[in-house]
Parts: sequence; C-alpha cells; structure tokens
Amino acid sequence: MLRRILLLGLLALTGCSAPPEKPPAAPLPIPPLSAKPAPELIDSKPTTAQTEPIIAEAEPIAPLAAVDQLPDQAAVIVTPAAPQLIMPLAYHSVLSQGITISAVYFDDRKFQLTVADQADGCGSQWLDAESAALSCDGYAAINGGFFTPEGKPLGLLVASGIKRGSLNNSSLGAGIFISSKNKSAIVRRELYAPSSVANNVENLLQAGPMLVEHGKATIGLSDHNERPRSFIAWDGKHHWAIGHIHSSTLAGVAKALSETSLNGFKASTVLNLDGGRSSDLWAGPRVPSGSKTHRSFLNKPVRNYLVITSR
Repeated sequence: MLRRILLLGLLALTGCSAPPEKPPAAPLPIPPLSAKPAPELIDSKPTTAQTEPIIAEAEPIAPLAAVDQLPDQAAVIVTPAAPQLIMPLAYHSVLSQGITISAVYFDDRKFQLTVADQADGCGSQWLDAESAALSCDGYAAINGGFFTPEGKPLGLLVASGIKRGSLNNSSLGAGIFISSKNKSAIVRRELYAPSSVANNVENLLQAGPMLVEHGKATIGLSDHNERPRSFIAWDGKHHWAIGHIHSSTLAGVAKALSETSLNGFKASTVLNLDGGRSSDLWAGPRVPSGSKTHRSFLNKPVRNYLVITSR
C-alpha cells in the first residue's frame, strides 16, 4: 500500500497518470455436451487434418451374382454339389403299405440293364430269369415287357442294338426304358424320339403303365385284380432297382413304391413290367444277400428279360 502511495506521488510530480488496471480475461463459453460447437468457434479455413475424414467410407460390395467382376482377393469360392455316392449291388426286401417289395439294387456307373430277347419266341432259349441271366454272365434278371399270344413283343425293343417290334400306343406301352453306352433312363412314350434308335442305343424296352412319376404315384391306376407284379425303379440319377411284389393291385404297388425308401433311395420313376404268371425275379449268388428266386410254380415262359450285367 505504501509502495502505491509513493508511486502516485511520483507520477503527480511528472504529470503522468497511472494506467487503468486490466480486467481479468473472461473465460470462453463452454457449450453443453449435447450441443454442437457454435459456427464462430470453428476455423473458417480448416487444416489439412480436418479435410481428411476420421473414418473412411466403405466401398460398395459387388453382388454375389457378379462374382466374375470381383477382384481376385475378394473372389467368392462356390463349392460344387457332391457327386452321388455309388450304391453297392445288393438284394433287399422292404415292407411298405402291407406289401413286401423284393428287389435287386444297382448303380448304372458300375452295372447296366441288358435286354435279353428271344427272336424265336417265348421259351425258345430260356425258360426262366435265371437261365437268361446265366447266358450273358448276369448277376440278376427279371422278366421284361408284354408279348402277343404268338410270342411276339407287344411294343418296341432293342437288344444288342437290334430293333424288334413296333411302338405300342396303349397303356401297356406308356413308358420306355432306354440305355446307351454311358447313360440309362425311363421316359414317357410321348417324349421318345424314334430316331434315337439309330444313335447308339444298345438296349430299349417298352412297357407300362407308369407307376410312379416325379416321386408321386400315378393317378387313375386300377385298384382291382391283385396279382404278382414286376417293375423297374429309377431315382433319376444313377440308382436303379428291378423288383417283384408277390400280390397287389397296380394302384397298391404305386402307392407303396412312392411312399418308401428303396434300400436308401427314393424312386422318382417306376415302370410296370409284365406281371401275373410272367413275373420272375432272380438274384444270383454274386449279389450280396442274393441267391433268391421269386417265381410262381405256374410261371410261364416269356419273350424277353432284363439282365443286370457289368459295365
């Protein structure tokens, strides 16, 4: 205090006045946490750091359909479907809808169905499925298509590349089993092209009616006249079966085959073969669980057979 009095006295003698005291600087306003900073507090000329975004914007990803347009490091790997497992040759019986289905199962990558036809008529070479199979080193056999009272084929057939018979337009010729060197199938008569006989077809047999199509029982089949039945079943890929049923109607067979698993595969297409006293299934000793015969005592000779042989 004394020092200030002395200083004022000195200034009075020199004619100078004391500078006013500088008020303390007011603190900068602090915006609330929820508010954005006022525009005047942001530098109108941003620095280089401010021009760079803090989080880089993600680039758009190409759709999966345009896999070929993605860069190599972002390529999508698509795993192809696993090939169908090879089904072992086997004899097997299964009960479905009260019907016993006895069949020989095979894979057409290892085995094939060969048409064994008797050009001179029924029984001229073989009296049963067993003798027909043994004549061509077959593993198993079943009776084939229908025939006339004179022993001629009731429908078209090809055996060892030789064509016999003619196209049957009745329900007994609704389906056609056809095979070439590397492929076998069952097709509707309406989808069959006659010119294919000249295109490396080795085996062909016409029969009917179709019992199962696209995995479903065919509508309109007879529910009368129970009798022995024979059939060919196919899963639409490589798995096949030739089978025998002791006694059933056509509708009963179709229902049973469409609602059961045949030794691990579901039948997509089933073609009825000649039945009744013609029905004859033989599974030889080389077939696992084989050495079986399904043939009635009053069985009659037939025109042709389907024999399972090696590829």
